[in-house]
Amino acid sequence: MWNAEVLKSLVAVTCLCQMMQSHSRLYPPHTVARHQECEEEALWVIMCASVKYNIRGPALIPRMKTKHRIYYITLFSIVLLGLIATGMFQFWPHSIESSSDWSVQKRSIRDVPVVRLPADSPVPERGDLSCRMHTCFDVYRCGFNPKNKIKVYIYSLKKYVDDAGVPVSSTISQEYNELLTAVSDSDYYTEDITRACLFIPSIDLLNQNALRVKETAQALAQLSRWDRGTNHLLFNMLPGGPPDYNTALDVPRDRALLAGGGFSTWTYRQGYDVSIPVYSPLSAEVDLPEKGPGPRRYFLLSSQMALHPEYREELAALQARHGEAALVLDKCTNLSEGIPAARKRCHKHQVFDYPQVLQEATFCVVLRGARLGQAVLSDVLRAGCVPVIIADSYILPFSEVLDWKRASVAVPEEKMPHVYSILQSIPQRQIEEMQRQVRGQAALLGRGRG
Repeated sequence: MWNAEVLKSLVAVTCLCQMMQSHSRLYPPHTVARHQECEEEALWVIMCASVKYNIRGPALIPRMKTKHRIYYITLFSIVLLGLIATGMFQFWPHSIESSSDWSVQKRSIRDVPVVRLPADSPVPERGDLSCRMHTCFDVYRCGFNPKNKIKVYIYSLKKYVDDAGVPVSSTISQEYNELLTAVSDSDYYTEDITRACLFIPSIDLLNQNALRVKETAQALAQLSRWDRGTNHLLFNMLPGGPPDYNTALDVPRDRALLAGGGFSTWTYRQGYDVSIPVYSPLSAEVDLPEKGPGPRRYFLLSSQMALHPEYREELAALQARHGEAALVLDKCTNLSEGIPAARKRCHKHQVFDYPQVLQEATFCVVLRGARLGQAVLSDVLRAGCVPVIIADSYILPFSEVLDWKRASVAVPEEKMPHVYSILQSIPQRQIEEMQRQVRGQAALLGRGRG
């Protein structure tokens, strides 16, 4: 069983190993031995990311002072720790042993203080798109701890209700509960709010579909240290709603940092927000054996359902041109009763197991849907298939730390009819290197089981 300390070590060691593999000259053997003895794993996460910044030339975050960049990389490590522990990267099962108070049972809204939100309660300003670390993040709150280690405070759970007594939210989801558990079990956590650098609300914002947007914003404004959201970290997996499906959480949040799934270049605040993958419940429960690099049965595969008709037509034309080298799957309509449709995909009358079928392809298409971020990206990575991202303006998960160009192919939506020829132009040697990088990328995003 994985615990928070093991997970933290995995994050640091995986990052360090990836850097050593990519830049072995920087780390001679005797240095590696000393690194393995290091107990300050969070500092190594910062070091790894900082080395990568230096190697890649110009800073990815222009004009950001070094101390702000370090805080951002540390923030990334906290987000990564929390997401790995929740199983949101699909590579750990949803079970964590913990001696802390963060349990699903204890976090029921039936057993917590009630806070009534009058209709005229203040609502925060909408997210400030101009925010950057040096403008909206208060680093002076973070200097009260040894070695400047960031401390994180989690607000106690409260039940927020409107004037009519209707709850703003119900219970906290298992995923968010486990995320809070991971943070509370880590060295970052503090029970002393005066020592905290970051503040995490116990208000579950992962799925906007489950939120009352205005009332949730009013609840955030009631937090004791809110101060326009300064140094507050919010988590959201499914942003927006019909008909627009905005690419960032619609809840007004002012200066709060957002770890969100599905950011676009229009809503992502570079060097401030953190792009995270969209959760896929399927891969969490399926063991997929690793496959080595090399040709697969299908050169290109599409497995997404409920695609826009234009995309579906393009894919059908692609398959007609390239025959068995391309496989386009869709929802099954002829399954026997009792067979879970989510775990199957069909081509005509042929049924395939999902996500297992992804392992049979060299490249896997990841198209935008109603929302920009799609859970299929996580499935594809876990299967070891090289993702072909066809989603203009999509900010890939942890894109300011991970080099996605080495493990994926981005194709503009207007060039979708030519995607097959674009992929064919990639040398086989480069394809196999990308397959290896996909495995490494999946490892950094939390591949493993316990």
